[in-house]
Amino acid sequence: MRYIIQPIFFLIELALKLAAPLSAIISMAASGNFIQKVLEGFHSLPDTVREIIWWIRNIPEISNIIDDYNTLTAAEFNQKYGAGAVNYVMDYLNEGVEYLQQVYVNLAERPLSTILAALLAFFICYLSARIVRFIRQKGEGSVITKFERQAGDRMFKKGDKNEKWF
Repeated sequence: MRYIIQPIFFLIELALKLAAPLSAIISMAASGNFIQKVLEGFHSLPDTVREIIWWIRNIPEISNIIDDYNTLTAAEFNQKYGAGAVNYVMDYLNEGVEYLQQVYVNLAERPLSTILAALLAFFICYLSARIVRFIRQKGEGSVITKFERQAGDRMFKKGDKNEKWF
């Protein structure tokens, strides 16, 4: 049973750690008051993950369109992609610009609530991940942590004065 639950807890921990900065980024662009920004940071996570996956999948296509735009003649480009290809690329890039504009507006109009909402959204996810990690490791820490504790005990705490390194 342990070999089934441990990987599940690890995946939950990983997902929460990845969601932490993402929820903070989302909440910075959310409109409304402090609570609305925090809630939007969590509510929009699934859609944002889908959108990020879409962006990553379309990077090769977009880069090919941009490369062809720079190397082909206008007639060849229009024949290959049609008239809407440039608009497609511009819409793709415009999403990032719109996000940055909204963050700027939020920071200009409500800087404290925007920053605090982002921090709260981040720490809720991150601390949840740490709690899952604590449960997964049964409060003992990882193998690396155990090794560090043992090395620290040998170097700094235990033994004769002559045996201590520092």
